[in-house]
Amino acid sequence: MKYLTAEEILKSFKDKFQGDLIEEPYVKTFENGVKRTPYSQVFVRVKRERFVEAAEHLVSFGWPHHIVASGSDIGDEIEVLYHFELYSESHGHGVPVTIGTRAPKDDPHTPSLSDVHPAVTTTEREKQEFLGVAIDGIKDNRRMWLVHAVPVGVYPWRKDEFGPEKLVRKVHEDPSGGSDGSTAIADYNPFPPGGPPIVKKKQEGGDA
Repeated sequence: MKYLTAEEILKSFKDKFQGDLIEEPYVKTFENGVKRTPYSQVFVRVKRERFVEAAEHLVSFGWPHHIVASGSDIGDEIEVLYHFELYSESHGHGVPVTIGTRAPKDDPHTPSLSDVHPAVTTTEREKQEFLGVAIDGIKDNRRMWLVHAVPVGVYPWRKDEFGPEKLVRKVHEDPSGGSDGSTAIADYNPFPPGGPPIVKKKQEGGDA
């Protein structure tokens, strides 16, 4: 089996998704362990319309180990990043690859990668629960991590009006302190009726 280098993987994504990249892909070198062994990691962000295709492209190099997914509120958008490692079974040829996409807060939806890599379902559930972004096509839509004191419609990783600020002010009123999970979650849906929360942009201007 031929193991591709990080640079070769990067070029492949650039060639295939040129025009549908959110930003220029790049390779970053890190050091690992006591011997500070260098290794290179690939970072690619693709428009959500081709995000599933990007995951399929990654799998075409060999079955990647799914590590975790992360995400963040970056202002007007929500970013979701999936972290994989290609050739993790090899000795010294492993290449970490992060592929990501973004969704505007006035349309907070990203496609699920669960049909491409079933192991992502748990971490996709976390992204819904903590970021308030709907993962379309997710295999299990229930929330799973937050205790009952965190109501539906509050998302701890959001930095806007759907973030945890209101919860921080009220959590002391909850007998459990919001931490022991002694009371079952009453609603396992991560979103209020109508779907994920939408940040409405403020209208600017006025009378001429």
